Amino acid sequence: MRERKARIAFVGCGAHSTSALYPTIHTIPIMELVAVCDLKEELARRNARYFGALRWYTDVEELLSKEELDGAIIVGTPQMHCEVGKRCLDAGIPILVEKPSAVSYKEAVELAQYAEARGLWGAVAYMKRYAVCYQLAKRIADSEEFGGIHSLEARFSNGPYPAIWGIEEPAKAFLIGQVVHIFNLARFFCGEMKEIYAKLYLLTPNMFAYAIAGEFQSGVPFVMNLNALEASDWKISERLALSGNGCLLEVTDMLHLRYRPRTLPYQEFNIGGRTQTIEWNPEWTELMATKAEGSFGYRGEIESFARACLGEDKPRSTLWDGAKDLQISEAVWESASLNKPVKINP
Repeated sequence: MRERKARIAFVGCGAHSTSALYPTIHTIPIMELVAVCDLKEELARRNARYFGALRWYTDVEELLSKEELDGAIIVGTPQMHCEVGKRCLDAGIPILVEKPSAVSYKEAVELAQYAEARGLWGAVAYMKRYAVCYQLAKRIADSEEFGGIHSLEARFSNGPYPAIWGIEEPAKAFLIGQVVHIFNLARFFCGEMKEIYAKLYLLTPNMFAYAIAGEFQSGVPFVMNLNALEASDWKISERLALSGNGCLLEVTDMLHLRYRPRTLPYQEFNIGGRTQTIEWNPEWTELMATKAEGSFGYRGEIESFARACLGEDKPRSTLWDGAKDLQISEAVWESASLNKPVKINP
């Protein structure tokens, strides 16, 4: 039997954390939710009651002074991630912040450096790295059979995007607040980027499209279609396609995987000598459990943080990853604004 659990505090009781993150806690036996904190007392009381926290607070300094913690999860605006994150680091505990870790590359770097200067670390909650379908895709892409990734194509769309967090241009806010996820996912599969060339088309200030081409440090090319055009409300469509050596791998909407291998894996279905396409699709009980049990990656990101707090694991997306993804967001904006390719400083 495990002798000790990771003692974690949760700062932020808003809509996203309450609907997507808190419900995973009861499925993570290595974690103890010691306390929750929110500026609004009714929200802190509610989440403590709903999710079994021992105590609740409305002041993060009081929480940090009274509780013995192994780590803190912080979910709010990127400005809050930096401000509260530094206060937690000053208290000597590592942090997990929601993406984006900051509102700019410069501030994200400062947060990563702040943690290192105190001999600590931090992680960024990129749940796609932990999603079941992308984990399956990663294993296939890393296999000898796939023969390496030689091209990446990404497509992402949702409805009209607002100006948020003090960022006046919605098209810029979209890069920082939404598709930073896609940039992190591309790095997860193919490593660091070398150069980006982006075009921006504006239908309205809130409806727009980016066409992006570039290459990774490895020389592998990529193309991306990232837009806020294809729905009148918040409906998301997502596709990632990876070309191997005679292989094709595709993930759609984080739930459906198609793989066309180079060889014939099932000889009994050898129709005319042609390669079959293998598919993985979750059935309805898997869909019902997506948030609580990990298909979308929320459980995985929090469990990984808890293990890292116990010294049993290392975070897969660090504060430095958060900074690198914002660096890409800013490079896309610069390229689209100046109509020229932009190199990514390693």
